[in-house]
Amino acid sequence: MTTTTIEQEQQQEGEYLDPYSNFKYAMNSPVTRDRYTTRLDRFFHFIGIEGTNIEEHCRVFIQNARKDNSWAFRNIINFLQDQKERVDRMEITGSTIRNYVKAIKLFTEMNDILISWKRRTKHPHL
Repeated sequence: MTTTTIEQEQQQEGEYLDPYSNFKYAMNSPVTRDRYTTRLDRFFHFIGIEGTNIEEHCRVFIQNARKDNSWAFRNIINFLQDQKERVDRMEITGSTIRNYVKAIKLFTEMNDILISWKRRTKHPHL
């Protein structure tokens, strides 16, 4: 008997949730859900994810990230670097970057995308 992952078992049982549903499931508050969704969508637009809505953006990102984890990491770093430059120009505060990180981190964790958050958090604004 072979060992299967939880995701494979869920797919076989028809219980698989799409990436956006996994993300929403982790939040109880409608306000948090709205704010995190907005931040996540801004990230997707920044990196040029294709799709017409947040659900499609989530699916495309997860598909790409599962094929190439370093692609996901590079895009996150590029986005956060851009946000850091906005802090340097005093357009936003460091806490705004932390809020983006929270949304992206929750999304990747709820969809089993491994990101080295320790390596990413070595920046003083993050």
